[in-house]
Amino acid sequence: MGLARLIAAASNAGMDHADAPSLFRPLLPDSVWLAEMPPDRADPTALPLDELRQIERAVPKRRLEFAAGRQLARRLLIEAGQGIDAMPSDADRVPRWPDAVVGSITHCRSLCAVAVAPRSMFLGIGLDAEPAESMNPDLLPQVLREPEFARLREWPQRWRDLAGILTFSAKEALYKSIYPVHRVFLDFQDVELLWSGFEPDGGGLLATFEGHVRVPQATFPGMTRIVGRARVAHGHVGTVVVLPSARA
Repeated sequence: MGLARLIAAASNAGMDHADAPSLFRPLLPDSVWLAEMPPDRADPTALPLDELRQIERAVPKRRLEFAAGRQLARRLLIEAGQGIDAMPSDADRVPRWPDAVVGSITHCRSLCAVAVAPRSMFLGIGLDAEPAESMNPDLLPQVLREPEFARLREWPQRWRDLAGILTFSAKEALYKSIYPVHRVFLDFQDVELLWSGFEPDGGGLLATFEGHVRVPQATFPGMTRIVGRARVAHGHVGTVVVLPSARA
């Protein structure tokens, strides 16, 4: 998946932003460690060499986003008792988390967030953050399946303009929660969402979604329907999928 690919087809350093309200904390269990900050507070020059090599040819925006994610991840791993020197990505661009944890990194131009959780309690976790902006209508048929288009009339009128970006984000979060284990690529049309539980959240929105994964080998046995949560707040869309372990 990836919004940048679709768009192309259609046309203080090291510190988290502790004084800013959290987008993701209301969506996550207390047992999940979370850190958030704007990417422009990151310091790419502070990255260890193994990580720095992965962005040596990247544009400045990408360098900041990568550095923010790794800086926040290292901090959370220390809190989780899993401190590491470096966390490069593998050949599939999946971060190499320590065996004892599952984790997820997301970033957009104005926010980076990282979540880490014990593998003994969770099979996987996925976060996605996007600016709370309407999606280009030309992209909607690539992101939404026909039944999802038909169900847009069920959305609260105020939030229909964000249905596209919320659907995109929710499918991204779901994909991130299962891909590191099964390594099966999914297109947006391979997941169908049902939305429910729309609730006001101050001036924003809370909602629940259920994703039907139409490629069974891409997910865990017996888990083709996966529930997640979404929030619109602080100028962003945030979506979360947390998969509890059967042992938890």
